Amino acid sequence: MSQVAELFDTISSLIDYQEDDWDILQEEAETIASWAPELVAVFYDTLYALDETKAVFKEGERPKVEKTLADWVVAIADGRKRSEFWEHQWFIGLLHVKRSVKNLYMLGMMNRVQQVVLTNCVKTYDKDRAFQVFGAFLRVSGAISALIAESYGLVVENSTQAGLAKVGMNPALLKRIKDTQIDKMLEEAKSKG
Repeated sequence: MSQVAELFDTISSLIDYQEDDWDILQEEAETIASWAPELVAVFYDTLYALDETKAVFKEGERPKVEKTLADWVVAIADGRKRSEFWEHQWFIGLLHVKRSVKNLYMLGMMNRVQQVVLTNCVKTYDKDRAFQVFGAFLRVSGAISALIAESYGLVVENSTQAGLAKVGMNPALLKRIKDTQIDKMLEEAKSKG
């Protein structure tokens, strides 16, 4: 079993992912795809409105990344996905890391996408169907967020271990340094709270 498959197994249990989420999304694929222009506009208008998040992008690439997001929305709504879908989401996570996209941005914007989907579900469907469609989207997008966030942690962990090995530093020393830093941050947070 691949690393992504193992992570997805854990995430699936935590978020109550159901294989039939894909059936629900596929049944509503045309409707969900029709929401893509609004999702894309909200997503990139939000990111480009803040200097901190706008800095992630290269000059002139907005049309390209807008198309990528629109394609992602359609891919989610398009039907049942197997391991290659989750492996691709992992790859996307690594691209986020390489581009220095913070988890703060990624998780915030996934939440924003989920809000747009929720609003559209409530406007489009009766209460029960809105709950089904949004629940399916929430679980799938939640699994994607978790995979992307985990990719950050593993990149940091693997990079740290590789760096330690090059300089011969004992991993126990790093743990002690990390624990000391966490204690310091906890004290700072406690004093402000």
